[in-house]
Amino acid sequence: MFKRKLLAAVSIIGVLTLTGCSSLDVAHTEHVSAPVSEFSPSKAQLTAQMKGHGNKVIIVPVEYSAAAGKYFVDEVYDDLTQRVMKSENTVVDRKLALKLKDELIAAEKSGKFRTNGPSVADIALLTKIVGLNTTSTFYKSRTWTDSKGKRQTTDAFCKFSSEAKLFVRAYQMPSMELINTYEYDGSESFNSDTRDSRCPISNAQMRSLDSKALADAVKSGSFKTINDLAPESYVIERRDEIGKPHGTNSLFQVTIGKRQGAVDGATVKFYHKEKEVTPITNEVRIQNILVGEGKVIKDKAAVGSYVHVSDEAVINKIMIGDVAKLDHGKCEAGEYEVLGSCVKVPGL
Repeated sequence: MFKRKLLAAVSIIGVLTLTGCSSLDVAHTEHVSAPVSEFSPSKAQLTAQMKGHGNKVIIVPVEYSAAAGKYFVDEVYDDLTQRVMKSENTVVDRKLALKLKDELIAAEKSGKFRTNGPSVADIALLTKIVGLNTTSTFYKSRTWTDSKGKRQTTDAFCKFSSEAKLFVRAYQMPSMELINTYEYDGSESFNSDTRDSRCPISNAQMRSLDSKALADAVKSGSFKTINDLAPESYVIERRDEIGKPHGTNSLFQVTIGKRQGAVDGATVKFYHKEKEVTPITNEVRIQNILVGEGKVIKDKAAVGSYVHVSDEAVINKIMIGDVAKLDHGKCEAGEYEVLGSCVKVPGL
């Protein structure tokens, strides 16, 4: 059974790898003019972004409503911090976050953070462990006859499982305008041979199981948060394939560098900034509207990287100055998403 699953995973990964490769390189393209966005970045914004200045994020010390959650607040905080930092954001000092915890929780309820003094951060993340449930199931020993007529026996065992849930809320500061809410769900399990139907488990084993379930929750859910909080990068050039009709196969140079994760095959999403007026208050807001996506190619750019786009409808909508954001997946380097799970396949 494991071999069949492994072969299926390898087959799927092979298809994904082949389809993810770009067939266009810089040498076969030429610079072409493209329309400029109404909301192009200023020189100062572009310079700051190219220097790697991301959002300043304050991660409020983790709360818990699940009783067992108190043992894991530091683990969850550290894990989430590392993931936020990987997307080129800056995380505010932990001591300051602890000092401001009560004030930020109060600001969440009132919708107002301090209006004077220096800017503490651009974004606040509030996290709570709301579920941590460990269960056990006993399976009796059983005997059966296999396809060759041989009798087989499976020993009695207990299956231990833990399911974890976190709620995360992201706010723009100092307005405390809600950016988004997220649910992180994770699970972990293991089997232990035993004839004891009570399924005994030590505190150390239970803590380890819960810890892994929480780590799975942060890994499985945080990529959505990181994508929302990723610093904005910009389109600065368009190049069309030589000898082909303009706008049918193109490269776009974007200010996303290797340090931000722009590796060969990485997905980049493009957005227009559009003005939206609230009917009742006449409040003007600038929204990012998704245009489409492309794949980073291996050819190096003087600034940032090149992204291959082959969808004609998308190519002809992208403007110079549009926003480009790296799409962070839930799987880490060396892993592939297969049937909803992240797997590492030996030898790939």
